[in-house]
Amino acid sequence: MAIVLDFQNKYAKRWTNLRSGLVIVRTMMIREIPSNFKRVYSKEDIAYSVYKMAGRIRHWVKDTHETVGQQVLAICVLRGGVFFFADLLKEIPYTVEPSFCRAMSYSSEDNTQGNEFRLVVEPAEMKGRYVLLVDDICDSGKTLKNLHKYALENGAEMVKTAVLIHRNHEASVYTPDYIGFEYTGPEWFAGYGMEDKNHNSNFPEVYIIQGESKEDHVND
Repeated sequence: MAIVLDFQNKYAKRWTNLRSGLVIVRTMMIREIPSNFKRVYSKEDIAYSVYKMAGRIRHWVKDTHETVGQQVLAICVLRGGVFFFADLLKEIPYTVEPSFCRAMSYSSEDNTQGNEFRLVVEPAEMKGRYVLLVDDICDSGKTLKNLHKYALENGAEMVKTAVLIHRNHEASVYTPDYIGFEYTGPEWFAGYGMEDKNHNSNFPEVYIIQGESKEDHVND
């Protein structure tokens, strides 16, 4: 490899091109974290969890390729799952076909969250496919339960689900196959794809918002 990272601290990174001698310096910007944000999963925690999960999923991906001769169809649930989805697929050492969908659970009476379900963005053809649904969090479980049902109704041979966080509580109606972290509290998450009123989803770590629960965000 011609380019190497030869220096790093909390303020800057420096790369050197061994062939040309060109030095590239990138100043590290300090991220401002809201005072009511408390970090629960660091970048290192997330990376290790994703690595372990990929190690489990890869056996299924390999078996699917060897026994039925096809790629697993990995479907990212937008928008929150996009960071987790990208990192997870990069850790799987076998070919996987990526696809995307966006789902909503709603009430037809008042357009708030409810038990009815529709797809805003539809994924690739699922008939005869082995499908992996990937989302950032399984909270009530309604979205993943509905997506699982939708995939089977549209001809998927097998459906598995993977989430970074599973909120483990009695009201949950679905348990994913692959889980990065189990969490039991009611706090609202932000960062790594999860948003606080459409803000802060690009933070590379996961935070809880102190003083706010998921009920405070039900219509966001």
